[in-house]
Amino acid sequence: MFPLVRRRFLIVSALSIGLFGPAFSQEHAQGALTYPASDYVEQSAGKQGGILHASASYVPRSFDIHTEFVGNLLWQSRLVFDNLIYLDNAGEPTPWLARSWTISPDGKTYTFHLREGVTFSDGTPFDAEAVRVNFDRIKKLGGRSRISAGYLSPYVEGVVIDPVTFEARLDTPYPAFLSFLAQTWLGFISPRQIIDDPDSIAVRPIGTGPFVVAENEPGKRIFLKRRADYAWAPDYIRHRGAAYLDGIVIEGIRDDAQRTAELQNGKQQLTFEASLADGPRLRADPALVFSNRVRPGSPMRGLAFNTSRFPFDDVRIRRATAIAIDRDAVTRTLGAGEFIPKSDYLGTNTPGYIDTYKDVLAYNPQRATKLLDGAGWSKRDKDGIRIKDGQRLSAELLTTGGERTPPASVLKMQADLKAVGIELRLKSVPSEELIRLVGAGQYDALTGGWWSAATPDVLYLLYHSSQRSRQNIFGQDTARIADPRLDDILQRARQTQDPETRRALYIEAQRLLTDLVPVVPLHESHHLIAYSKKLHGVLFDTTHNTPLLIGAWLDD
Repeated sequence: MFPLVRRRFLIVSALSIGLFGPAFSQEHAQGALTYPASDYVEQSAGKQGGILHASASYVPRSFDIHTEFVGNLLWQSRLVFDNLIYLDNAGEPTPWLARSWTISPDGKTYTFHLREGVTFSDGTPFDAEAVRVNFDRIKKLGGRSRISAGYLSPYVEGVVIDPVTFEARLDTPYPAFLSFLAQTWLGFISPRQIIDDPDSIAVRPIGTGPFVVAENEPGKRIFLKRRADYAWAPDYIRHRGAAYLDGIVIEGIRDDAQRTAELQNGKQQLTFEASLADGPRLRADPALVFSNRVRPGSPMRGLAFNTSRFPFDDVRIRRATAIAIDRDAVTRTLGAGEFIPKSDYLGTNTPGYIDTYKDVLAYNPQRATKLLDGAGWSKRDKDGIRIKDGQRLSAELLTTGGERTPPASVLKMQADLKAVGIELRLKSVPSEELIRLVGAGQYDALTGGWWSAATPDVLYLLYHSSQRSRQNIFGQDTARIADPRLDDILQRARQTQDPETRRALYIEAQRLLTDLVPVVPLHESHHLIAYSKKLHGVLFDTTHNTPLLIGAWLDD
């Protein structure tokens, strides 16, 4: 997810499980990573009052969740918008704005029975018509909706049965539908705002959530004010009534050191993005809590190949590239020991993950050398780069300077590849130019990204050929893999209503991806936060494993 977002990370590795603190546990059965259920459920009532001062690397310029795709919206928009569904900590759907639902025998019709008495902050009722207006807007946005429209792709139309009953009609069975309905990107915006003043959504979005946007300096600072009449938090988190905090101020502070300093001197009580470089210092501070969470979905991808053109149209070159990169070194030497190296294609805490293939693409430069020799690239030029028929084994990596894969990691990967005779040239382009080149397929490789989703259907969004980028549409299959076997497996997995069949298909998809090597997995997708011990009741969102602040409260 979000290959172009602005946040920069140093890359480091998990030197021991103990680094993740008491909330982290490793479940060894099939490699599943789990956290205590208490991380997601309010343990006791809090104290009302106070303004929380928080920081993030940036405040989004637009809060239009139906059109945007920047990572910080995952947690910042959860304060303003609600969803039909909430997930439990095992990824199973539970009630939120939908009190209950039924699914037709053919899996194509979902009937939602909505919670009564819910209103948007402008007074508009949340009802079946509001659901229809939101879903229709997303469908009409099409390619301008880079995430939401993908999640709603099987949705054909909505029918308002009565004010509290909404029927969603799909063109195919879609078992992941309920999981995706819990994503922040499918939260609800006031239908009055959508119809009468859609341009205002970016700066002053109107949702049903526990906080209201009171002030907004796009990209710099936002003040969220407590909504006193809020009374419809997800049942699962066991919070009743309005939020405890009177308000939340989020400052966009790009400099990691400044965010750390303001947290330690008490100017801020929370940073949504703790600095990796300052991790040991924050962890050792007795006045702070430091938390490292793994997001479900896809791991961070170091490189995404364009598999439709030279040199990465040859799977032997892709595999050699993947196993020539020393992930342990990348993650261990460039930071403070926080991130877990990863060489398979689902996050370890994603439902359906299996660790059978976790070492297939492990670091093995000797094997990489044999693969390249076997592919006919046995000779080298004076620079040590492999040549065949007068052509160098050289590829261009496009960057914008705003990728999640930081420059230090790119340089380490570049050095690892040169050691086996592959030249990786770096070319910086503006974001707009990158989008154009990706849509036209005019690139060799991109830095990767991550995608947060509590379902293995994330593999469909990232690797099914229907998700390929094309003109005016930035699809998520930037690898352009287009493999008929993978397409068939992912399509059947997406549509089957039998859980065991679906599980088996996703296992086969995980195996096949390690054969096809469309991207280079690098490490788990981590989210690091730090906050004052005067801030209590911080929960974590079950969908994204990011902070949930409706139950948070401050000591005097």
